[in-house]
Amino acid sequence: MYEGIYELRNAGRYLYITAPQRLPHYTTIHRWVRTGLPSEEAKALPKRELFINFQDLVSLRMIISLRIAGFSLQHVRRVHEYLQGITGLRRPFALKDLWISKTDIFIQMEGFLSATKRGQYAMEFVKDWLQRIRRPDIGDLDLTFVKSDGGEIASTWVPQPYIVLNPLVQFGAPCLQDTRIPTLAIWSMFKGGDTQESIAKGYNVPLFKVQSALEWEEKIAAITS
Repeated sequence: MYEGIYELRNAGRYLYITAPQRLPHYTTIHRWVRTGLPSEEAKALPKRELFINFQDLVSLRMIISLRIAGFSLQHVRRVHEYLQGITGLRRPFALKDLWISKTDIFIQMEGFLSATKRGQYAMEFVKDWLQRIRRPDIGDLDLTFVKSDGGEIASTWVPQPYIVLNPLVQFGAPCLQDTRIPTLAIWSMFKGGDTQESIAKGYNVPLFKVQSALEWEEKIAAITS
């Protein structure tokens, strides 16, 4: 249901914008995807067809956050495999109820279950030391979630104010919040000579949303050039 389509290089740009100082190199992300993180589907795709979906993109953000928190890639892979087994989900890192301590990764399932220790529940007092996985650059995750059979799964991503990636809108492309207007369309009009004010008036949206879209696309252009 929640797909979205992202060429891996574009996905890498979105990830870079939210973790510019700590992001693994593109070749590292490419290797993760080719070896089954965050899901198995991309392993057999030809290079020219290497696309990921929205839950893959969100999962990559979670993996980056875990790596920044100090968890080894081997540790992350073991937890990923374990969580797939107990949740029945192919992309368990898109779940809401993931927590970490300094040494363990937990999932909240009738208590805090250590995926690191493959099924050991945390003592009651330990939960006071846990924290949710946070976005790589500034703090709280900027995601919304919907209920599914395996738990609450990410449904939208707000990488910066007024910019939303929703897999049900424009195939998951970044859009102005509460609209179906891609940020790339705003950028194209601006580069074609339209003023910010005329774009806002033409789309009947607040000027500050147009400015946020232009800021987002400027960051992408800076990475691409």
